[in-house]
Amino acid sequence: MPTESLPKIPQKPVLMPLPTLSEIHALRSHAQVVQGQIQLQHTAEEIWPYVSNTDLLDKKIGLSAVNYKFAQQTQDKSIQGNNLIYGETTLGFKKAAYLELPYEWIPPTTMSAERIFDYGWLQYLAARWQIENLTDGSGCVITLQLKYVPRYRWLPLALGLRRTIHQLLAVLKELDNQLSPQQVLGIETFFDSPASQETQIAKLTAQWSDLMPQSTIPQQVAEFIYTAPDKYAHKLRPFEVADYFNLPRLEVLTFCLLATKAGFLDLSWDILCPACQGANVRAVHLWNLHSSEVHCEACNVQYGSRFDENVEVTFNPRADLRQLDNKTYCFANPAVKNHIWAHLRLDPTETRTLKLSLPVGEYHLRSLSLPGLIKLQITADSSWSTESATVSLTLNEQFAQTSTLTLISPFQLTLHNPSDRWLTLRIEQLHYNSRIATAAWVTSLQDFRDLFSSSEVLQPNMHLGISNQVFLFSDLVGSTQLYEHKGDANAFSLVQEHFNLMIPIIRQHQGGVVKTIGDAIMAVFTQSEAAVRASLEILATFARRNANCLVEDQLILKLGLHKGPCIVLNLNDKLDYFGNTVNLAARIQGISYGNDLVMSAGLFKEVQPLLADYSSLQITSLEAELKGISKKTTLYRLEI
Repeated sequence: MPTESLPKIPQKPVLMPLPTLSEIHALRSHAQVVQGQIQLQHTAEEIWPYVSNTDLLDKKIGLSAVNYKFAQQTQDKSIQGNNLIYGETTLGFKKAAYLELPYEWIPPTTMSAERIFDYGWLQYLAARWQIENLTDGSGCVITLQLKYVPRYRWLPLALGLRRTIHQLLAVLKELDNQLSPQQVLGIETFFDSPASQETQIAKLTAQWSDLMPQSTIPQQVAEFIYTAPDKYAHKLRPFEVADYFNLPRLEVLTFCLLATKAGFLDLSWDILCPACQGANVRAVHLWNLHSSEVHCEACNVQYGSRFDENVEVTFNPRADLRQLDNKTYCFANPAVKNHIWAHLRLDPTETRTLKLSLPVGEYHLRSLSLPGLIKLQITADSSWSTESATVSLTLNEQFAQTSTLTLISPFQLTLHNPSDRWLTLRIEQLHYNSRIATAAWVTSLQDFRDLFSSSEVLQPNMHLGISNQVFLFSDLVGSTQLYEHKGDANAFSLVQEHFNLMIPIIRQHQGGVVKTIGDAIMAVFTQSEAAVRASLEILATFARRNANCLVEDQLILKLGLHKGPCIVLNLNDKLDYFGNTVNLAARIQGISYGNDLVMSAGLFKEVQPLLADYSSLQITSLEAELKGISKKTTLYRLEI
């Protein structure tokens, strides 16, 4: 409720106090119930992406947008996570404000929300979705149940709530009828028909025709901008566009960079919260990024910027292309938090037992309010299971004492919350289909460096960490003698020829040239396999060239590869990389004797399966002394 304020000095409204558990129990026990049910032709697994996209569903049935605020449950600032969520909206032509307890979901069967109102028509509202597959495999049944307590006893709210249930189930029925087997993003049926936007799509495609001639990508990106739901067009992820149209990801990203350079799109550097994947900071230029920690109000966690982990490159269409509604209709929205497989909430002092059936894979069990995490491996092999079918966990400081669990699905999980606070447990999946183009990857690309090398740089004296990057160093054997024997003009022409052969191959394999140093190249890759393939193709290309040249005109290359952590910073108005990994990569290249590639042992082990594709490859292990390292280092020499 708003506080009294001094004249002409507006005060910040006070959020409603947190109800006691007994008050919430009283509301739950007095709640009335309305529900609806519908049978769909698709399974729970197929319909889940749409049911769980609560933001799009609420908007589609005409609910009002919600203004959210967040506050800590306790005065102890050292406790992270589990912030209280407050929403302000309009329900039934009347302003409403409420406290929302943390959302719960277990795919593909259950999703629930619970709200206690400060003002509006309601005192209490709880929604629960239940999805059950039919035993004959012909589809599923969805039950939506609303429990509510009206603010006024005489108020006939049941009719309005039944209407809301009917609208939501009707939308799902419509989506079910439109659902095709080729669902990539899980939002396809929310798209507008391209025919309804045909004029705008054609106009923008014509304006873009010179950016990427003889390609369908300009037309398809234009179609995405005009037909995708507002938020997906507002935060344009090139990999989402690529996967939606089954296009090469790199080519779509390259086109978005070209369209940005031409002024049609705006580029954004988003610092993502590791807990919710939301962008709490969106910088229009790299220059605007800062190295200080960011606070996520929703999750109540502090985090920094890792160039290869949580700094994402996205694009925004220019305002005159499409007016976009970027309001929030439901904050929980499990569909866009696909790194969180399940999200569970426990009342103060609650103990609860659940039956969970997780797909085979690796997970983390984590509560943002507690230290540590538990690594969970779900296996199909009973011989690997180390635990019984029932696991009990207490959400306290000793939560992560059991650091690793190996289980077979389904299993029972008993959770106990001994505290006087609401706590959540997240089951995070480690491997999921991420469509994030990280800053480390984008800035390593040759196309980005060609288009934005002078305009997109970090602030002076600022550096950001990168967990893993692959560096390629090259050197041209005998270049000094080349100038002596050939003369400056002819030797320079040969050196330029060698650059012209190497750089397109680096570009093709999603790498970028950081700098040239005389006749040497320093290049960067984010993918190990891409770096190795590029290096071997470079060797093969020079071998073919040299086979048709006189001995004195042959170009002999020395190549070195190494992978590891580094820092990225601004040097000479360009992005550059520094650290021990970079130094070692340069020294490893020095071990090469020409027409070969030398790489570190860790990188070799990572890419060893790939090398089986190269039947004529000769591989030799060696021990070498590298400057700055006391012990000899194991390296591998590859010759084609």
